[in-house]
Amino acid sequence: MRYYPVSLDINCRACVVVGGGAVAIRKVNSLLKAGALVTVITPEAAKGLIALAIKGKINLIKRGYKKGDLKGAYLVVSATGEQATNKAVFEEAKKRNALINVVDAPDLCTFIVPSVVDKGSLTIAVSTSGKSPLFAKALREELEKKFGREYAVFTELLGAVRSKLLKEGLDYDKKERVINRLIKSPVLGFLKRGDTCAVEKFLNVIFGKGVTLKKLGVSVKGKA
Repeated sequence: MRYYPVSLDINCRACVVVGGGAVAIRKVNSLLKAGALVTVITPEAAKGLIALAIKGKINLIKRGYKKGDLKGAYLVVSATGEQATNKAVFEEAKKRNALINVVDAPDLCTFIVPSVVDKGSLTIAVSTSGKSPLFAKALREELEKKFGREYAVFTELLGAVRSKLLKEGLDYDKKERVINRLIKSPVLGFLKRGDTCAVEKFLNVIFGKGVTLKKLGVSVKGKA
């Protein structure tokens, strides 16, 4: 294993993306989804970036990268396609101890980004350690077919049940038994076919009458 897999909390963290093309847009959108405070530096910005700036979602600086632009950045992505610029961005990020990813240049990275299946709180990451991003993408597309919206809902349900059990003060062994019972139950299948009544009946078997998805704070609505 070449890289240590880790999930970063970048919520409200300053992140800088250098570059303004299609790749930069993808990187920006994924950073925003994780709650980052994003600044984009590029002399020419794609329409998608301009739209995000107009909405106040990003800070867009329409010029080329300059030394000093990375002050205060926690994480940096360089997607310029220009070797000299990418190298300069890498060197500054390294000096500032900021995490740095230069697209398509593993030697200029302190982290690489896996291909991700995103189903709400369930995240499945696929990495080839930079050997073949296209293969990682192909694997991710296969996983997307297998893991539907029901997995996102089921993950939220498990989290809600865990919180309920913690509030009730159950010891670890009892809590583990209840959660394992739910994991091994037909509930995931019920969710896949949209049978919320069956889900709630099963929950009532475990917890007693009156337990509903709504009371647990679990929504079955959303995109697949």
